[in-house]
Amino acid sequence: MFTPQNNDQNQEVELELETPIHQQDRLKPFTLKEIKKEIKKCNHKKAPGIDLITVTMLKELHQKGLQNLQYIFNAIIRLEYWPKALKQAQIIMIPKQGENPIDVTSYRPISLLLTISKILEKLILIRINKE
Repeated sequence: MFTPQNNDQNQEVELELETPIHQQDRLKPFTLKEIKKEIKKCNHKKAPGIDLITVTMLKELHQKGLQNLQYIFNAIIRLEYWPKALKQAQIIMIPKQGENPIDVTSYRPISLLLTISKILEKLILIRINKE
């Protein structure tokens, strides 16, 4: 025999399904001190990414520039959205020593990531490991 469904029970099930299994806390905003510290630790000999922003440029940023960087980083973690521009990499083929330069397998690819992206990734990793 067919009995109509209880709508209250359906709403309870839907609410249960909509509730995340793990309530994740958001990362705390980054401070200027943290950002400056991470920039200071970066190796200035590393090649820049496609934007050509070097570690030396970031180390010489004025206070206003660092504040803008802080604003961008905190917006990224607040919105939980990684901008496409920070996902870009420039791929350079480095020839292997003593190999035939005509052969494709004689090269190894190197991905040059954006310096700003690398700094943000390090900051996030530090924050995750702290919490």
